[in-house]
Amino acid sequence: MNEGTVGAETSEGSVHVVGTAHVSQESADEVERVIEERDPDVVAVELDESRYKQFTGETPDDIDARDLLHGSVAFQFLAYWMLSYVQARLGDHFDVEPGADMRAGVDTAERIGANVALVDRDIQVTIQRFWTRMRLREKLRMVWELVLAVAGVGGTDEEEIDLESLTDADVVTAMMEEFRRFSPRGAEALIDERDAYLAHNLVSLREAGADVVAVVGAGHREGVEEYLVHPNRLPPMEELTGRVSGGFPWYKLFGYVFTLGFLAFFVLLAMAGVGNAVLLRVFAAWFFFNGILAFTLAMIAGAHWTSATVGGLVAWLTSINPLLAPGWFAGFVELRYTEVNVGDIGLLNDILADEERPVRELASEMLDVPLFRLIAIVALTNVGSMIASVLFPLVVLPLLGGPFDSVGAVTNAMQTGASNSAELVWRVLT
Repeated sequence: MNEGTVGAETSEGSVHVVGTAHVSQESADEVERVIEERDPDVVAVELDESRYKQFTGETPDDIDARDLLHGSVAFQFLAYWMLSYVQARLGDHFDVEPGADMRAGVDTAERIGANVALVDRDIQVTIQRFWTRMRLREKLRMVWELVLAVAGVGGTDEEEIDLESLTDADVVTAMMEEFRRFSPRGAEALIDERDAYLAHNLVSLREAGADVVAVVGAGHREGVEEYLVHPNRLPPMEELTGRVSGGFPWYKLFGYVFTLGFLAFFVLLAMAGVGNAVLLRVFAAWFFFNGILAFTLAMIAGAHWTSATVGGLVAWLTSINPLLAPGWFAGFVELRYTEVNVGDIGLLNDILADEERPVRELASEMLDVPLFRLIAIVALTNVGSMIASVLFPLVVLPLLGGPFDSVGAVTNAMQTGASNSAELVWRVLT
């Protein structure tokens, strides 16, 4: 257990920081002991309002599932769920509820009559800023590592973890530095910004004259105490809140290029003298090939047939428009038949906890969980349309015959169309 008092000798209040491990019963017991001994005015816990309400069961577990239909939000939620699963797995192994240290802080504060202060940043803001700041390769690596952890492949053997060392300053510093090497920008959002946010709230409590016991994860203790000693170094609060925008949206640029290429393909063929009947046949093939693949993968994900049909019907358009995706449409329709809630995360964790279950049975039971099924429907509908877009010129076009017998024939037709277009433009200009 790491702890220290900051500000006890001033005319203001004081802050006594307790660094904990979130899956340690020893930490929970120590939190209870320290609060009872110090009898503070306020117990500040590393929780935001939404997580506190989940702790106390004040609100239902319903969530706005429409947010999950946006690709980046869905991946952020997926990463959040996987992290939750890894923490729950550690908690099961060491026979302690994840977050037992925070619960001990809240329960003990209520028992002794102290106020409870929620001093952490909103979890959705943190996850969004964390995800946005990470580079693409870091996101892919993180999700892959988390998938391996969920599957029980590789990683550190739980039997070798010395849980109590998680509160040792040297070990925590090493862990934080390892994460910084993995993703410096992600560490800034997940660790440094939250150090400052926590310290801002603790400084405010101290300046108000309150004697505070602050229960924070051991990884935040050093940074928080540094700010408490030097509050003038705190960044402005407005820099720590709200959403941030990512870097240049390369995927959107690719989408726009693909759209322009698709339109240019039809225009050049028309200018090359390819008949309307042939162009209509190409469009029909594009429509059905995209629709069938999107519909099929949506059904595999467990979509209602109407949801899969809507996704299939719009796949031809969304596959050439970077601002749309067939999975969004399929997902919105699916919400007529599916209700999701945060409690679904617990169901998923319970299913994954059975390591002896066959993969096929595991996948089937996970798709029975509404939250996972909705995300799977959105993702696989989009994947079906993407696969169709890539395979269409390689597989479908040659089957149409005529000017599409080979890549060379298509190229010659487009070159002819480009030449005719240039000649037409020249005539108009002169």
